[in-house]
Amino acid sequence: MTTAILLSWERMDSLKEIVVHLCPHVMFKEIMIWNNKVDVHLEEKMFNCPKVRVFNSPNNMFFVARYMACAMASSPYCYFQDDDWKIHYLRSMYANFLRHPQFLHTDTNSDVWALTNWRWCFFEDGSLATRDSVVKFLKQASVTDMDPLEFAYGDMYFSTFLNQVPYQLENYLEELVDPAKDEAAFSKGSSGKSRNKQYMHKAAQKAWDALKRKDPAFEQEELHPTYLERDVRSPCADDRCLIISNKHPFPDVRMFKYRPYIDIEEIEKIHTLYEDPSIYIRYPFSKAVDGMDNTAYKSTQPIAQGDYIGLDMLLEIDRKIEYRLLYQMGDQWIKNAKLEVAGSDAVYRTIPLQYTCKDVRNMDYSGKITLDVEHAFLNRAWDNLVFDKKEMDKLEYDLDVDKDDDEDEEQDLSQSHNRQQSPKKTPELSYYEDYGWRTQCKFVVHEASKFRFMRLVSGQDEAYPFVVYDLGWKVI
Repeated sequence: MTTAILLSWERMDSLKEIVVHLCPHVMFKEIMIWNNKVDVHLEEKMFNCPKVRVFNSPNNMFFVARYMACAMASSPYCYFQDDDWKIHYLRSMYANFLRHPQFLHTDTNSDVWALTNWRWCFFEDGSLATRDSVVKFLKQASVTDMDPLEFAYGDMYFSTFLNQVPYQLENYLEELVDPAKDEAAFSKGSSGKSRNKQYMHKAAQKAWDALKRKDPAFEQEELHPTYLERDVRSPCADDRCLIISNKHPFPDVRMFKYRPYIDIEEIEKIHTLYEDPSIYIRYPFSKAVDGMDNTAYKSTQPIAQGDYIGLDMLLEIDRKIEYRLLYQMGDQWIKNAKLEVAGSDAVYRTIPLQYTCKDVRNMDYSGKITLDVEHAFLNRAWDNLVFDKKEMDKLEYDLDVDKDDDEDEEQDLSQSHNRQQSPKKTPELSYYEDYGWRTQCKFVVHEASKFRFMRLVSGQDEAYPFVVYDLGWKVI
């Protein structure tokens, strides 16, 4: 069981809305509201939820109040949430947390996910942690001689002092407060963000010093599954599954060595110059499981043999499940893929893959690329030089490539004499563009022994990336 921890300051309407959202979830034993507003007295009867417990603080304890409240809780786990966001995917985040409670589990959107997984580590709008890790943090605060102001900004220190990369899920967040009108926002404006980064940097320096002196209060080794071993990415839109993939959006962040004299903003610049996160921010994993066919997850690198995508169903099931994959890699990819399933132990076994595929037209597409051109582009290694000659001729593209016989050459030469010379253009197709056609494949999994995880594993290296519009399922 878990205790939800909410801080109260100014946003009473948002706080009540969050309580209404959290109260029905059976995972929460109680919802503890820590009131930092000294001149306002809150009572449990103000919230229509029997799980609510209120603590009116004699002083404003700022963010460290979260951890003091968690230390007071009777449950083994704590859930922290800001009062300006509503988190819709609690069931799926909790299911993954129960598999790996040794890690702080967090929930945020794609642009912040790119920041915290490529530039620096910090937890965001909804987070799950063990009570033991919180008690440990409060002890770490004493051995690192945190001053009262640092202690007040505990959010900047907790995740850093864990010395483990948080297990972070990426998805849509519902913002309850307009940031432009929010006068209560602690991190409002550039000064607030700069202050947060300043304390993140201080936290990293203190952790660095503790690790150098081999302080036993700090974890010295990376726990398993390591950052690169993890494959759970985003919750499904209905909160009934999680998309899994071993395709990492960014290079191994450990190639950069931390130096305590380099500040956070300089680190951001260094990382961004090495790898621009904008493609992932536009096409994150969550777009493949958001229930919409006009959005897509697109990997930042071509598919390699052994790369996979799949779903965690959150619990073991023995029903007949039909999966639907809508993607833009042509039917060649699934022909070379293998289907694997596993129980809660995540020990995978290969099962027969029987599928049906068809081409599906995107009715919103208004371009001129034909289905044959797209098939050729996706299924043949022509390195972006694939033509529809009739269409390209009208646009005065160079047609010197892929001439099959002398007749075509003579025809092209005669045509060139009858028109004025103009600069030749080379048409290119991009794997990251939508040309109006997708491949829809369906397959069924029905195992006598229950399964929880399903994944499609690439059988060979491909020239193109994952472009997945939808990966969904239904019971049949």
